[in-house]
Order: sequence, then C-alpha cells, then structure tokens
Amino acid sequence: MGQRHVDHDCPDAELVAAVRRGRVDAFSELYRRHARAVAAAVSDNVHDVERQRDLVQETFTRALSRLDTLRDPGQFRPWALQIARNAAIDDLRARTQFRLEPIEDDTISAPDGDEAPELAAEVRTLANAIATGLAALSRRDAAAVSMAVHLGFGPEEIAAALGISYGNAKVVLHRARTRLRAALVQQGLVAAGGGR
Repeated sequence: MGQRHVDHDCPDAELVAAVRRGRVDAFSELYRRHARAVAAAVSDNVHDVERQRDLVQETFTRALSRLDTLRDPGQFRPWALQIARNAAIDDLRARTQFRLEPIEDDTISAPDGDEAPELAAEVRTLANAIATGLAALSRRDAAAVSMAVHLGFGPEEIAAALGISYGNAKVVLHRARTRLRAALVQQGLVAAGGGR
C-alpha cells in the first residue's frame, strides 16, 4: 500500500494493519466495503431509517475504538457485524426502558354517581395489586410483561430487546404472565382471608 492511496483490492487484514499504524484512509476503505452489510445487520432490529444510519456510524466508531481487540484482522467483517447487532440490541433496549410509577389517587378518575368512590377504590386496589405482582417478578420477567402490555411487543421484539432467542422469549413471556397471574390470585386470597 502506498503512503497516499489505499489499494482497493488489498485484503481487510492489510487495511486493519494500516489503520493500526495510523492510516485513516484505510479505515475509510473498510467503511466503504462493509457499511452496507452493517446497515443490513442493524435493520434486523431497528426499522427507522435515520436510526439505522446513526447505528451504522456508531458501529464503525466502536470498531475503530476497539480495533486493537480484533485478534484476527482478516475477520474484520464478521467482527463488525457482531458489533452492529449488539449496537442495535442496545438501542432497542434503551428505547424500551420503563419505570413502574406508583399510582396516585388523583390519576384515577371514575364516573359520577353513587358508585364512583367504590369503583375508584376498586381500580386503585387492582392497579396496586398488579404493581406489587410485577415487583415480585424478576427484572427480565417484569420487562417482558411490560413490553408486551405497554409497547405491544411480540416475542420477536422481546427477544431482541432482552438479547435472547425467539423461543426463549416465548417461554419467558409465558412464565412471566403465569407468575403474575399467580401473584394476583395469591394477593386476592390474602385480601379475602383478612391478611392471614
């Protein structure tokens, strides 16, 4: 490779070596070669085109900052694709973070009439029971239920957000719903039994 121009036919390993020696143009060539594949890897989990572009840039920024950790310079492409997948999953997780807020009395409204105070109390009791049930779940199970309920996520999106397989996401979601249901039933029995 010459000092000023990158040989566009040289292997990735030579480009990586050149980048490690400080050749910025060599990294530009790696970007040119692999940006499309990185964009495709990101698009598996991120569907917004602008966000995909941002994540392609982020992937190459991470790759450049971690280039000294790449053991086999000839494996730049699969290594960069893994960084892209991780960046997309991190982005999805960040966008699906949630916090359970305590339910305040003034957030619950009921219709006017004689039943209004009793209905409001019932709704408050149910909401608190659900919050207590969710709090009893593991973080992963609570996240799975909340993503399904609040964000309308199916097992595929939950799998991507939690970094698990599709099949595992189905199991986690089923188990979380079962545990939440059991916790609500138990709370109902405790309430009906006077707290015994």
